[in-house]
Amino acid sequence: MKRVFLSCFLISLLIAPLRADEAALAAAEQARGISTGNTGVQWTVSVSGEKNAKFVATSQGGKVFAEVIEPADAQGRRYLAEAKGNMWFWKPGISRPVSVSKRQRLSGDAAIGDIASTSFVDGYKLVGQEAGEVNGEAATVYSLKANSLGDTYAMIKYWVTNDKNLGKKAEFYAKSGTLIRSSVMEYNNTANGRPFLSKMMITDSGRTITLQFSNIQIGSYPAKMFERDNLGGPKSSGPGR
Repeated sequence: MKRVFLSCFLISLLIAPLRADEAALAAAEQARGISTGNTGVQWTVSVSGEKNAKFVATSQGGKVFAEVIEPADAQGRRYLAEAKGNMWFWKPGISRPVSVSKRQRLSGDAAIGDIASTSFVDGYKLVGQEAGEVNGEAATVYSLKANSLGDTYAMIKYWVTNDKNLGKKAEFYAKSGTLIRSSVMEYNNTANGRPFLSKMMITDSGRTITLQFSNIQIGSYPAKMFERDNLGGPKSSGPGR
């Protein structure tokens, strides 16, 4: 669970321009810290479950940089993800960043983390919607289909509240239609004057992993933080903060 929720957060805080009929989804993405555009967002994620971990993630300009701060034996590991689906990993002791494959993001703990970072707008198309509810709140249930085989899940069902456009629940399906895993979200943080993600509980194969989000910071971060060559290794100049 070390490369864990990092592989996670990375692959998806990446969003393309949105159509008018996706306004509610766009608002829901922003509340999750996914749709950031050229305005950067940074936060701390504390993970609890079978093992514990903590990392800091920064999203800006369609890229995500994350660095592990706990546990001690994983401290300093870094990840970088891009909107087009590329992801790299680096840890102290290796000469250069290495690519993280889709298969690696789908397996084990990395799969749990991948949910936390999956964009429900970029890479997926809206194919249906219906009225529903989540935790007693009126909601719209969106059905989203992957645009390509490169997307992590074939289909996502996403519950977005009608009141504040907050994504409160998501289900992730394989191509066969089998439910792989699900997540529920809470929004007790505030950023830019509106609710922001504070907690995510992911259920996978009978286990539940909890992610707590804190220290939300909105700002502009150095461009070199999001460059692969600066992720780590002998030629790296560091991420720059």
